[in-house]
Amino acid sequence: MKVGICVNEKKQEAATYYFKLSELFASHGVEVVTAGKHNMSGDVFADCDLIISIGGDGTFLRVASSAVEREIPVFGFNLGTIGFLTEFEPDSIEETVSRICDGRYSIEERSVLATYVVSDDQKRFFGYAVNDAVLTREVDANVCHLSVEINGAFVGTYPCDGIIVATQTGSTAYSLSAGGPIIAPGNDVILVTPICSHKMGSRTIVAHHDSTVRITPAGKARKLRLIVDGQTSAKIREDERVICECADKKVKIVRIDPPNFYAAVSEKLFGESGNGG
Repeated sequence: MKVGICVNEKKQEAATYYFKLSELFASHGVEVVTAGKHNMSGDVFADCDLIISIGGDGTFLRVASSAVEREIPVFGFNLGTIGFLTEFEPDSIEETVSRICDGRYSIEERSVLATYVVSDDQKRFFGYAVNDAVLTREVDANVCHLSVEINGAFVGTYPCDGIIVATQTGSTAYSLSAGGPIIAPGNDVILVTPICSHKMGSRTIVAHHDSTVRITPAGKARKLRLIVDGQTSAKIREDERVICECADKKVKIVRIDPPNFYAAVSEKLFGESGNGG
């Protein structure tokens, strides 16, 4: 067995957990390959059986987007704040490593978005989005006008700051901040959420997972940027279009003690725990 470990170098405690994990895996006869969040070598994803992300959800997303292509399971050690994707809390590291080495865990598969940019009738792959793909205006740009089509049907043109196309996983991220709904795991959908729309009545559209979402700049839509999972970005020209659809691959999340989703929402979003009144 070979385990890859990706560390967020900016978190002080990450190095401590990396060394502890390396020692524990070595004691189980497991080979470890390591890389930093901002400098991930190809060796980590070359032939590892499992990847461990040490950091918060941001670190997990960067790791997961690379692991999706090779269908490698990812396990998250939470050193961040929210941590919906990272299960481990730093109080049972020995038991966690033991269960990983013994194979006493489950794999939870979730849909990811395949994001494309269409330019001059050429469709090129841009990246996998575990959470979301966002087409938005640059900071110094005016309000943009973006037209949305779903499965070839015109939905509307939004005067807005941008459009978020999110997975179920991303429903608790940027889409939620923009007024989108919380979607529980198992509901395989695509969310289309306008950001600060000037059109009254604009709401999130919940589309079937087989849907194809197309976003086209319309009218005044200059200085646009496509951002995937808050990690990868590129400028989008006025004559280009963005397409999002569920990929044929899924992100594989290692679960040891799967958290209750609703309890996690209560604790992580509302700061509450225990029984309600």
